Amino acid sequence: MRGKGEGAIFYDEGRGLWTARFELPPDPRTGVRRRKTIRRKDKGDLIDARTKLLVDLDRAGDLPTSSPVLEKWVQIWLDKIAAPRLKPKSLAGYRSYMDQHVVPALGRYRLDQLSPSHIRRMHEAITDQGLSTTTALQAHRILAKCLTDAVREGKVSRNVATLVDAPRKAVTHQQSLTAEQAKIFLKHVANHPHGARWAVAMLTGLRQGEQLGMTREFLDLENEVITVAWALSRVVWEHGCGPRELSGWPCGMARAGSCRHRSAPIPAGTEARQVHGGLWLLRPKSRAGWREVPMPPGLAQILRRHVETHAPADLVFTRDGGKPIDPAKDYHAWIALLDECGLPRVKLHSARHTTATLLYEIGVPENTRMAILGHSSATTTAGYTRIADSLTRDAMQRYGALLSLEN
Repeated sequence: MRGKGEGAIFYDEGRGLWTARFELPPDPRTGVRRRKTIRRKDKGDLIDARTKLLVDLDRAGDLPTSSPVLEKWVQIWLDKIAAPRLKPKSLAGYRSYMDQHVVPALGRYRLDQLSPSHIRRMHEAITDQGLSTTTALQAHRILAKCLTDAVREGKVSRNVATLVDAPRKAVTHQQSLTAEQAKIFLKHVANHPHGARWAVAMLTGLRQGEQLGMTREFLDLENEVITVAWALSRVVWEHGCGPRELSGWPCGMARAGSCRHRSAPIPAGTEARQVHGGLWLLRPKSRAGWREVPMPPGLAQILRRHVETHAPADLVFTRDGGKPIDPAKDYHAWIALLDECGLPRVKLHSARHTTATLLYEIGVPENTRMAILGHSSATTTAGYTRIADSLTRDAMQRYGALLSLEN
């Protein structure tokens, strides 16, 4: 017997479960009737679950009739939804966070079973491993994006990650060199075979990929401007031979790079050029990334000598035979130079932080600093269309004077 106001609730003797069914809007494409069915061992639990779903139905206007487990949805999301949006390096980072943190903690749950307590337990599982709250925060953000798309795709009615406070980012201090340390470094590399490459690293604030992807076409020595139009990136190959089976990949190769049908996971619509093996030139993903950076005094002369004395190549900085410089080997060369100078072993990205810090110290306004460094927020706010203006030129003149490049 159904109680008053319970609607379509009945005991399924064959399953031994209390069952509830209610109508959903018809399929918008076919007009076919749709119903939602839920089952619980306890009748009271079923009524509570049904009440919550009816609230969601009233709020969202519809509910999914089935929900995949998170692990399955994550793979679909990464391959079909996230991949076209992200640069290869970012996509690899998303996969790593999902594989290492999200799926082990939550992968076995259906999307419609996830609750705020599950998300909090994932945070705790990450920090219990001795990892920072910054790692937990990044995992939370990626999962939230994944669930947002699950809602859009009709796989679940709500994004539970948005119902939980995200972990706080751990307090860290970005490493950078002082002006005196930067001078020591620049003096040391002045006569180095690749001194121009390291002068660019210390004096422009460009990212490593932007430095290694610099082409002669966009190096204007007459007007002393570098146009950031490409970034060199290592793209990890993916198998293109079909789904992986228990016995392995259909091509018989363990490494995707050995697959005859291998493919590079480059987002659709992204302009890219393969330059050597897994190294590709990729266009900046935002308007902020594509920018013009004025050279500090003296850098144009260093680059002019470099171009004149090195074999002609499309890329400004190359290794033997005009091949691109591998980013990993480039990093090791940076560390070796710091050791030779007796300077602290900071990350190569710290050269960029050094530029940002010293520009701040000499009083360069925030919008101008962010325009030089290619930060999207300042570019969007200020509506920049041409970056190499009088403000950025003046800033780089003062920066070069601080480091006494021409002395």
